[in-house]
Amino acid sequence: MKSQLAFESKKSRAIAIMKKKGMWPGLYAPPCHVFLWKMGVAVAPPPFSSFWNNFLCFTGVNTPFWGMVMWVVFWKGKREDLLSATGTILTVGLVCGLVMAALESWRGKANHLPAWSEV
Repeated sequence: MKSQLAFESKKSRAIAIMKKKGMWPGLYAPPCHVFLWKMGVAVAPPPFSSFWNNFLCFTGVNTPFWGMVMWVVFWKGKREDLLSATGTILTVGLVCGLVMAALESWRGKANHLPAWSEV
């Protein structure tokens, strides 16, 4: 419980830093991170996280969600082969995870944000 309070305090300081830098409020906490925070996972806001941490977060949350949506909306009625659908889901998930992690890494550097350990 104490570590969760410490994390929430640190997260609030990080959000205040982003606000001070003039970053858009939508960048403070993308839906992926809001979901993880509600699940009790103490992960830093994306601009403060490392590339690999962001990659794991975005890939781990977005890939299954995107895959389920694609299956229900598009592929189920077309009798899509489960193996090829899984390959497509994993490929798109990995590429999106890499792109989002790179974008968040750049965003942290472009706004001259401190490392999460320094917040």
